[in-house]
Amino acid sequence: MAEVKISQLTAKGSNLASTDLIMISEVSGSGYVSKYVTGAEISSGGGTSTEIDIDTKTSSYTLVLADANKLIELNSSSGVTLGVPINATDAFPIGTQILVSQLGSGQVTINPISGVTLYSNGGKLKISGQYGLCTLIKRDTDEWYVSGDLTT
Repeated sequence: MAEVKISQLTAKGSNLASTDLIMISEVSGSGYVSKYVTGAEISSGGGTSTEIDIDTKTSSYTLVLADANKLIELNSSSGVTLGVPINATDAFPIGTQILVSQLGSGQVTINPISGVTLYSNGGKLKISGQYGLCTLIKRDTDEWYVSGDLTT
């Protein structure tokens, strides 16, 4: 493999995914030893990082890629919807988790955009009340689990 300077590398358009590998080599007494840098979360104390970004919305909102692994708070006094987009619009990696909270008194309804399937216990897609939480987990291309403090 030819030597490449860091300045010659092509920039990645977003953060590293846990499956991304960047190979580095270390010179040892018997040649080169290959090692990798990954986009996997850093573990400390036996668990993974617990830091999460919180993004507050005050009206109906449709998720975008930047919302991956965040807490989306919906803070409204009237009912609002949270749209879950199709993969062709926003290709969240399978396994993406998004927390959703109802901060205000207005009920939050999780709304699949046409082509998206949401799986929840009993078909419940509304957060049950103020300060309630749910989690969305992408399980396949246009399929998500919705679980948490939900009602019909």
